[in-house]
Amino acid sequence: MTLIIGLTGGIGSGKTLVSDRLAELGVPIIDTDVLAREIVEPGQPALAALAEKFGAEILLADGSLNRDRLRELAFSSSEAKADLDQITHPAIRELTISKITAVTYPYCVVVIPLLTADSAFSGFLQRTITVSADRELRIQRVMHRNDFSREQVLSIMQTQLTDAEREAFSDDVIENSGSKEAAIAATDELHQALLNLSQATSNERTT
Repeated sequence: MTLIIGLTGGIGSGKTLVSDRLAELGVPIIDTDVLAREIVEPGQPALAALAEKFGAEILLADGSLNRDRLRELAFSSSEAKADLDQITHPAIRELTISKITAVTYPYCVVVIPLLTADSAFSGFLQRTITVSADRELRIQRVMHRNDFSREQVLSIMQTQLTDAEREAFSDDVIENSGSKEAAIAATDELHQALLNLSQATSNERTT
């Protein structure tokens, strides 16, 4: 049976570096950010539900989602944001579970940037990995990568958990304040440990 591993981390921590490396090693990666885009493609029930809730103005002429307009409406109030989450989050979880059931590898990784200790995703995750990095380093990375101002990065970070809060509910931590090579080496080491854990878990189930 496949182990289901959650991967999280704050903006600029290096989640993509870790998930890309695991993918190179053959690990199935299920990225919830990618799934969030899939569920609002034309013809999907979630897009129809969003149009019903927020109005046809969130649709472009070709029937696809006007993301900018939805963002404006959904973030106009806490109630609107709750409506957005109530429609999209269950759809993302359902698609995530569907992807997991198709996995034949010893373990898979579900990338959940905004994972919290009480997230609905936690109900089916068997382990959690947090990618952490020095706060100032994360700020500089995002400023350089996204061409954001320092104030923009800080505004985003204020809406997210701290590394310490993530680490409190995580089983494994990959520290990414050093070189890229060091982070990859730590990822490789954890990969082998997870393969061993998966094998041990499988043996327990068959004895």
